[in-house]
Amino acid sequence: MELKILENIEIAQNTFSLKIDNPNLFDALAGQFFMVRINGFNYPLLRRPFSIADFNENYIEIIYRVVGEGTKILTKKKAGEFIDILGPLGNGFSDIGTGKKIFLVGGGIGVAPLIYLKNVIESQYRLPYKAYFGFNFKEEIYVDFGEIATMDGSVGFNGNVVDLVEKELDENSIVFACGPTLMLKRLAYVCYDKNCKMQVSLESRMACGIGVCLGCVVETQDGYKKVCDNGPVFDYREIVWQAL
Repeated sequence: MELKILENIEIAQNTFSLKIDNPNLFDALAGQFFMVRINGFNYPLLRRPFSIADFNENYIEIIYRVVGEGTKILTKKKAGEFIDILGPLGNGFSDIGTGKKIFLVGGGIGVAPLIYLKNVIESQYRLPYKAYFGFNFKEEIYVDFGEIATMDGSVGFNGNVVDLVEKELDENSIVFACGPTLMLKRLAYVCYDKNCKMQVSLESRMACGIGVCLGCVVETQDGYKKVCDNGPVFDYREIVWQAL
Protein backbone atom coordinates (compact mmCIF):
# COMPACT_ATOMS: atom_id res chain seq x y z
CA MET A 1 0.00 0.00 0.00
CA GLU A 2 1.37 3.40 -0.98
CA LEU A 3 0.89 6.06 1.68
CA LYS A 4 1.87 9.72 1.82
CA ILE A 5 4.88 10.80 3.86
CA LEU A 6 4.00 13.55 6.34
CA GLU A 7 7.45 14.06 7.84
CA ASN A 8 10.93 12.56 7.68
CA ILE A 9 13.31 14.34 10.04
CA GLU A 10 16.49 13.61 11.97
CA ILE A 11 15.72 13.39 15.71
CA ALA A 12 19.13 12.20 16.98
CA GLN A 13 22.49 11.34 15.51
CA ASN A 14 21.81 9.14 12.44
CA THR A 15 18.29 8.50 13.73
CA PHE A 16 15.16 9.62 11.87
CA SER A 17 11.43 9.84 12.52
CA LEU A 18 9.32 8.92 9.48
CA LYS A 19 5.64 9.81 9.83
CA ILE A 20 3.23 8.39 7.27
CA ASP A 21 -0.42 9.28 6.71
CA ASN A 22 -2.81 6.81 8.36
CA PRO A 23 -5.80 6.06 6.11
CA ASN A 24 -7.64 4.29 8.97
CA LEU A 25 -7.76 1.06 6.97
CA PHE A 26 -6.15 -1.05 9.67
CA ASP A 27 -5.15 -1.13 13.32
CA ALA A 28 -1.76 -1.95 14.78
CA LEU A 29 -0.58 -3.42 18.07
CA ALA A 30 2.48 -2.24 19.95
CA GLY A 31 5.29 -4.59 18.95
CA GLN A 32 4.12 -5.18 15.38
CA PHE A 33 6.10 -3.93 12.38
CA PHE A 34 5.86 -2.84 8.75
CA MET A 35 7.91 -3.98 5.78
CA VAL A 36 8.90 -0.87 3.82
CA ARG A 37 9.93 -0.71 0.18
CA ILE A 38 12.65 1.90 0.09
CA ASN A 39 11.94 3.14 -3.44
CA GLY A 40 10.38 2.18 -6.76
CA PHE A 41 13.59 0.80 -8.24
CA ASN A 42 15.16 -2.66 -7.89
CA TYR A 43 17.80 -1.39 -5.49
CA PRO A 44 17.51 -2.13 -2.67
CA LEU A 45 15.63 -5.20 -3.88
CA LEU A 46 14.13 -6.32 -0.57
CA ARG A 47 11.83 -4.46 1.79
CA ARG A 48 13.16 -3.45 5.19
CA PRO A 49 11.40 -4.25 8.51
CA PHE A 50 10.66 -1.32 10.85
CA SER A 51 8.88 -1.45 14.19
CA ILE A 52 6.01 0.91 14.95
CA ALA A 53 7.07 3.79 17.18
CA ASP A 54 3.61 5.37 17.28
CA PHE A 55 0.22 4.80 15.71
CA ASN A 56 -2.92 6.90 15.88
CA GLU A 57 -5.78 8.16 13.73
CA ASN A 58 -3.51 10.70 12.03
CA TYR A 59 -0.21 9.00 11.34
CA ILE A 60 2.04 5.96 11.61
CA GLU A 61 5.50 6.70 12.97
CA ILE A 62 8.62 4.69 12.27
CA ILE A 63 11.91 5.55 13.94
CA TYR A 64 14.95 4.21 12.10
CA ARG A 65 18.71 4.44 12.30
CA VAL A 66 20.94 4.84 9.25
CA VAL A 67 22.94 1.61 9.04
CA GLY A 68 23.29 0.90 5.31
CA GLU A 69 22.42 1.99 1.80
CA GLY A 70 18.70 1.28 2.23
CA THR A 71 18.21 3.51 5.25
CA LYS A 72 20.53 6.12 3.73
CA ILE A 73 18.22 6.31 0.71
CA LEU A 74 15.22 6.47 3.03
CA THR A 75 16.53 9.66 4.65
CA LYS A 76 16.14 11.45 1.29
CA LYS A 77 12.38 10.93 1.19
CA LYS A 78 10.42 14.17 1.54
CA ALA A 79 7.00 15.12 2.92
CA GLY A 80 4.40 14.77 0.17
CA GLU A 81 6.10 11.80 -1.48
CA PHE A 82 4.60 8.31 -1.29
CA ILE A 83 6.10 5.16 0.18
CA ASP A 84 5.05 1.52 -0.17
CA ILE A 85 4.47 -0.31 3.14
CA LEU A 86 3.25 -3.82 3.96
CA GLY A 87 1.66 -4.56 7.32
CA PRO A 88 1.13 -4.39 10.16
CA LEU A 89 2.84 -7.76 10.56
CA GLY A 90 3.76 -10.14 13.37
CA ASN A 91 2.56 -10.47 16.93
CA GLY A 92 2.61 -7.58 19.38
CA PHE A 93 3.02 -7.29 23.13
CA SER A 94 0.27 -8.92 25.22
CA ASP A 95 -0.85 -9.48 28.83
CA ILE A 96 0.06 -5.90 29.61
CA GLY A 97 -2.10 -5.71 32.72
CA THR A 98 -0.94 -8.99 34.28
CA GLY A 99 2.03 -7.68 36.26
CA LYS A 100 1.87 -5.63 39.42
CA LYS A 101 4.91 -3.68 38.25
CA ILE A 102 5.42 -2.84 34.56
CA PHE A 103 8.87 -2.14 33.14
CA LEU A 104 9.84 -0.99 29.66
CA VAL A 105 13.50 -1.77 28.94
CA GLY A 106 15.09 -0.85 25.62
CA GLY A 107 18.43 -0.29 24.00
CA GLY A 108 19.33 1.87 21.01
CA ILE A 109 16.89 1.71 18.12
CA GLY A 110 15.08 -1.01 20.10
CA VAL A 111 13.56 1.73 22.22
CA ALA A 112 11.27 2.67 19.30
CA PRO A 113 8.48 0.05 19.73
CA LEU A 114 8.41 0.75 23.46
CA ILE A 115 7.36 4.34 22.75
CA TYR A 116 4.16 3.07 21.17
CA LEU A 117 3.70 0.57 24.01
CA LYS A 118 4.07 3.41 26.52
CA ASN A 119 1.35 5.36 24.72
CA VAL A 120 -0.93 2.31 24.78
CA ILE A 121 -0.35 1.77 28.50
CA GLU A 122 -1.17 5.40 29.23
CA SER A 123 -4.23 5.70 27.01
CA GLN A 124 -5.84 2.27 27.27
CA TYR A 125 -4.68 0.68 30.51
CA ARG A 126 -3.89 3.75 32.62
CA LEU A 127 -1.41 1.75 34.68
CA PRO A 128 1.83 2.95 36.29
CA TYR A 129 5.07 1.86 34.65
CA LYS A 130 8.79 2.53 34.72
CA ALA A 131 10.99 2.92 31.66
CA TYR A 132 14.73 2.30 31.37
CA PHE A 133 16.58 2.99 28.13
CA GLY A 134 20.19 2.51 27.13
CA PHE A 135 22.27 4.36 24.54
CA ASN A 136 25.96 4.60 23.74
CA PHE A 137 26.18 8.40 24.19
CA LYS A 138 23.91 11.43 24.57
CA GLU A 139 23.78 12.28 20.84
CA GLU A 140 21.95 8.98 20.22
CA ILE A 141 19.09 9.69 22.65
CA TYR A 142 15.71 10.30 21.01
CA VAL A 143 13.28 9.88 23.92
CA ASP A 144 12.20 12.43 26.52
CA PHE A 145 10.96 10.04 29.21
CA GLY A 146 12.32 7.23 31.34
CA GLU A 147 15.63 6.71 33.10
CA ILE A 148 18.64 6.77 30.77
CA ALA A 149 21.87 4.81 30.80
CA THR A 150 24.77 5.71 28.52
CA MET A 151 27.85 3.62 27.99
CA ASP A 152 30.11 6.69 28.14
CA GLY A 153 28.32 8.25 31.13
CA SER A 154 27.41 11.42 29.22
CA VAL A 155 23.77 11.23 30.40
CA GLY A 156 22.25 9.47 33.37
CA PHE A 157 23.62 6.14 34.59
CA ASN A 158 27.12 5.27 33.46
CA GLY A 159 26.93 1.77 32.02
CA ASN A 160 24.56 -0.84 30.66
CA VAL A 161 20.80 -0.41 31.01
CA VAL A 162 20.50 -3.93 32.47
CA ASP A 163 22.69 -2.85 35.39
CA LEU A 164 20.36 0.13 35.88
CA VAL A 165 17.11 -1.85 35.98
CA GLU A 166 18.27 -5.08 37.62
CA LYS A 167 17.77 -3.92 41.21
CA GLU A 168 14.15 -2.94 40.50
CA LEU A 169 12.96 -6.34 39.29
CA ASP A 170 11.26 -9.05 41.35
CA GLU A 171 8.60 -11.77 41.06
CA ASN A 172 5.85 -9.15 40.74
CA SER A 173 7.40 -7.55 37.65
CA ILE A 174 6.52 -7.87 33.99
CA VAL A 175 9.15 -6.59 31.58
CA PHE A 176 8.64 -5.56 27.96
CA ALA A 177 11.99 -5.33 26.20
CA CYS A 178 13.57 -4.66 22.83
CA GLY A 179 17.14 -3.99 21.86
CA PRO A 180 20.44 -5.61 20.90
CA THR A 181 20.60 -9.38 21.32
CA LEU A 182 23.35 -9.26 23.95
CA MET A 183 21.29 -6.84 26.04
CA LEU A 184 18.20 -9.06 25.82
CA LYS A 185 20.23 -12.17 26.59
CA ARG A 186 21.66 -10.66 29.75
CA LEU A 187 18.27 -9.30 30.77
CA ALA A 188 16.76 -12.77 30.26
CA TYR A 189 19.23 -14.27 32.74
CA VAL A 190 18.35 -11.55 35.24
CA CYS A 191 14.63 -12.26 34.84
CA TYR A 192 15.25 -15.98 35.35
CA ASP A 193 17.02 -15.20 38.61
CA LYS A 194 14.32 -12.75 39.71
CA ASN A 195 11.48 -15.07 38.61
CA CYS A 196 9.70 -12.27 36.76
CA LYS A 197 7.75 -12.25 33.51
CA MET A 198 9.23 -10.79 30.36
CA GLN A 199 8.29 -10.43 26.70
CA VAL A 200 11.04 -9.61 24.22
CA SER A 201 10.77 -8.14 20.74
CA LEU A 202 13.58 -9.68 18.72
CA GLU A 203 15.45 -7.77 16.04
CA SER A 204 16.25 -9.79 12.92
CA ARG A 205 17.06 -9.38 9.24
CA MET A 206 14.00 -10.26 7.16
CA ALA A 207 13.52 -10.83 3.45
CA CYS A 208 9.74 -11.24 3.21
CA GLY A 209 8.21 -10.46 6.63
CA ILE A 210 5.38 -12.98 6.19
CA GLY A 211 7.02 -16.30 7.06
CA VAL A 212 7.76 -17.58 3.56
CA CYS A 213 11.51 -17.22 3.13
CA LEU A 214 12.60 -18.72 6.50
CA GLY A 215 15.35 -16.12 6.69
CA CYS A 216 14.69 -14.97 10.26
CA VAL A 217 14.40 -18.18 12.28
CA VAL A 218 15.34 -18.34 15.96
CA GLU A 219 15.82 -21.44 18.10
CA THR A 220 13.15 -21.94 20.77
CA GLN A 221 12.28 -24.63 23.29
CA ASP A 222 9.78 -25.95 20.69
CA GLY A 223 12.16 -25.93 17.76
CA TYR A 224 12.90 -23.19 15.27
CA LYS A 225 10.36 -20.39 14.87
CA LYS A 226 10.14 -17.42 12.51
CA VAL A 227 10.70 -13.98 14.05
CA CYS A 228 8.46 -12.30 11.49
CA ASP A 229 5.50 -14.69 11.77
CA ASN A 230 5.70 -16.29 15.24
CA GLY A 231 7.19 -13.10 16.70
CA PRO A 232 8.74 -10.62 16.77
CA VAL A 233 7.45 -10.66 20.37
CA PHE A 234 8.18 -13.84 22.34
CA ASP A 235 7.98 -14.92 25.95
CA TYR A 236 11.63 -14.88 26.96
CA ARG A 237 11.43 -18.42 28.34
CA GLU A 238 10.71 -19.69 24.83
CA ILE A 239 14.08 -18.57 23.45
CA VAL A 240 17.22 -20.70 23.57
CA TRP A 241 19.46 -17.84 24.56
CA GLN A 242 22.62 -19.95 24.49
CA ALA A 243 22.18 -20.25 20.71
CA LEU A 244 22.17 -16.47 20.17
